[in-house]
Amino acid sequence: ELWCAAARATLPGSQEQDYTDLSQSSKKPMVALLVATLGVAPAGVARRALGGKPSAAVWNEEIKAAWTQAYASAQGVPANYDIDEIEGRIPSALRGTVFRNGPGKFERGGQRYEHVLDGDGLLCRWSLDGATGRARFASRFVRTPEYAAEEAADTVLHRNTFGTQPASGPLGELENAFDLVLKNPANTNVQSWGGKLLALWEAALPCRIDPDTLEYVGRETFDGLLPDGALTVASGIGPEVDASLGLGVAFTAHPREDRKRGRVVGWSWAAPLVGSSLSVTVHEWDAASGALLASTPTALPSAIAPHDFALTDSWYIFALNAMQLNLFPYVLGLTGPVGALRTTGEGAVLVLVPRPGGAAAGREPLTVRTEDPYFAIHHAVACEEPRGGGGGSDGHTVTFGADSQTGEVHQPASCTQWVGRSGSPEQLPPSSWRVQVSTP
Repeated sequence: ELWCAAARATLPGSQEQDYTDLSQSSKKPMVALLVATLGVAPAGVARRALGGKPSAAVWNEEIKAAWTQAYASAQGVPANYDIDEIEGRIPSALRGTVFRNGPGKFERGGQRYEHVLDGDGLLCRWSLDGATGRARFASRFVRTPEYAAEEAADTVLHRNTFGTQPASGPLGELENAFDLVLKNPANTNVQSWGGKLLALWEAALPCRIDPDTLEYVGRETFDGLLPDGALTVASGIGPEVDASLGLGVAFTAHPREDRKRGRVVGWSWAAPLVGSSLSVTVHEWDAASGALLASTPTALPSAIAPHDFALTDSWYIFALNAMQLNLFPYVLGLTGPVGALRTTGEGAVLVLVPRPGGAAAGREPLTVRTEDPYFAIHHAVACEEPRGGGGGSDGHTVTFGADSQTGEVHQPASCTQWVGRSGSPEQLPPSSWRVQVSTP
């Protein structure tokens, strides 16, 4: 019901909306936005309200206490021990390891971080062996050079995305002015391919991790494929100039696995020094060997990198939120970069980039501007089906799902409102979207 998996008939009064294709293609793709939300949706789009806040029975005192505990810094780290308390029995054929990563430390030297998403990344590992009936747990913070320096000094030394920064001195927050290098908390995701375990954060290079010890190994460039620099900015002149200026790229925190082809797909990006076009390159690796199979450079009509993307056989899919960036408060040390962002209430922009080897290979990217002011954060799934009863000569219908923690956005809003220091599902009811694009 949340994903509106049933036919449109299940949504009373649902409508299809047409949007203009701004790409070079002579045909105009048709976009139908079918929405099921938790009480929020763009004006003019059909929705089925499911209730915007959790009930008192769900959001009770016990759950509130557990939620608050999740935003307390982890204790007893590093850890490495056998799990003695096991309910039931581990299936004898089950053997493997699960890694997880997320913010796990929220203060340093008595200073509480301004936002939970500034929290230091905590890697956790569960190893199961059904043949012996044993389970083992290990955890360790991602000890980047920035983390190690702050630990040694027991104080915040670096600026962070959501506003955490060194304590003010006589000049107040202006003492952080012109310090534009952000700390990599390595706190968003952990992925493994080609024999490499990587802790990921979307505005820096991946952190290579030793899977046996969970120790930080170093920044991962994939054998020099990704330029390593202090700032994720592109001069627009060329890679040699970028390298001489100490500019580099960042890598998405949400690479995608293509199990059908045995590939991992991710993308690197750099913000423009001038203008509003984001430099993006989508890379595909063999999941087993780590060999690079394809790289597709493109540009997105936004100076702000999206958090996630989606993948089908023929397309890379990006949803660009309508946002404005005012860098002056960040440059002057008054806020983190997210505090310099404002949503505009305008419609999201969808960009479909042709994938090498797919049915759309060789075409220009499709750019679709909508009138729907939803705010996409993650994509759950994407697929495509040929139109016209087979062959694909009549194009494809591409369907993907997105979730939004803020739902409908009509007025300018600060992105630092997400979750905040303690977080609560009462603050920002989520919504889910199913988007369909008919491609030529």
